[in-house]
Amino acid sequence: MIALRNTLLASFFLLLTGCETLGIATPQTFNEKAAATLGTITTVRTTATSLLNQKRITAEDGQNVLVSTDAARTGLNVARSLHQSNPTAANQKLDAVRAGLIALQSYLAARERSN
Repeated sequence: MIALRNTLLASFFLLLTGCETLGIATPQTFNEKAAATLGTITTVRTTATSLLNQKRITAEDGQNVLVSTDAARTGLNVARSLHQSNPTAANQKLDAVRAGLIALQSYLAARERSN
């Protein structure tokens, strides 16, 4: 569990560094982070569809990605609903959703590089 958490944190920081290297502003506010998260959900789904069509992931993997991104969208909606009444909890929820998406992106990136 600790190794997974450390991997997710490392991936998150690499993602932030990558954004800065490319000249893309790193999201700062809750709303910016929420918008970026929604964009990431779309990107993950699109990437998974492409990999599935290329036979680089199985139908089961594709279904798991879909379920995971559905859960991420639900988590994002929960974070948004909490934002006004409990900003700390909203940010924690959003961070958890983003960490899960980073793990999915890492998996899909590995599948893109394979074969």
